[in-house]
Amino acid sequence: MTARTTTAVLVLVAALTAATARAASPRLHFSVFVQSGHNLASVLWDGHRFLFVENTENVVWSAPAAGTPLTSFASMPRIVEESRCVLSPGTHGFTPGDIYCASPDHKIYAIAGDGSSVTVLAALPVKYPPASDGALAFDAVGHFGFQLVAATGRSGNARPAGGRVFTIGPSGAVHSVGSYPGPGGADNLLIAPKNFGSAAGDALLTVDAGVKAGALVAMDSHGRARTIAKLSTGPNPMAVVPPAAAASAGPAPGLYVTDDITKNVYFASADQFRAYAGGLLVGSELQGRWWIFRPHGASYTSTELRSNLGGKDDLEGGAFVP
Repeated sequence: MTARTTTAVLVLVAALTAATARAASPRLHFSVFVQSGHNLASVLWDGHRFLFVENTENVVWSAPAAGTPLTSFASMPRIVEESRCVLSPGTHGFTPGDIYCASPDHKIYAIAGDGSSVTVLAALPVKYPPASDGALAFDAVGHFGFQLVAATGRSGNARPAGGRVFTIGPSGAVHSVGSYPGPGGADNLLIAPKNFGSAAGDALLTVDAGVKAGALVAMDSHGRARTIAKLSTGPNPMAVVPPAAAASAGPAPGLYVTDDITKNVYFASADQFRAYAGGLLVGSELQGRWWIFRPHGASYTSTELRSNLGGKDDLEGGAFVP
């Protein structure tokens, strides 16, 4: 090989290496919002403060828009596994400002908006153990009567497989909606928005069967469940990407995600998601993988987004602050 040929090859290799590096660079960049010191399973922004729920300890921590300091807000009984909490919509009989939480032993708690009281609103009619992972959301579309929607199921392993979905009214009345299949169980639940195609208004479940398998499942108000997508690893956090909003005095707009291994809360700025407004963002529990799902006729397309997370990260809950 001549010197000129060698030089040309080296230039080509360098160009290909640079192109590969560009192709492999993260599309989503997460930074550490706060090092919490707690194994957090859930995050929500109530318009005035962040509330973080600690895995197993069931302590709810409060923080201002800056993320620190964390102060104890309320607590539920200590039970191994994950609890998740949602903010009351303040309508249809649910008290404004209250927080509702699903615990691993299938109890639904109501926490006063100032943290002064913690009461059991309902107990789901499901045997415990096995524990569930706190999948809970409010129905803002109306297909489930604007009630709380909760799912049982044990995530992280193929068995026990599947679980059940219930609605809970403001007085604590529980109604069974239906069962969904495994392998694995629901980690998180979200009500699909009105423009989410054939699953609009359905309960969406991230069903986690472990590091090598998972699914996104939709259940309608009649209890009919269908698998929207099968995934190569177990999913956990999810959020609908909102449209761009005007600047406010609150926290920086974007996605906030809890990690119960590093104890970090991560942040990805809203500008990284502008092209995906209205889409459903789903993250894996392990490996730091992310997907965007969007309706396409009666089915859905998915786009995988690379990120700078992975390794020892164990992502649990996510909240998008517009």
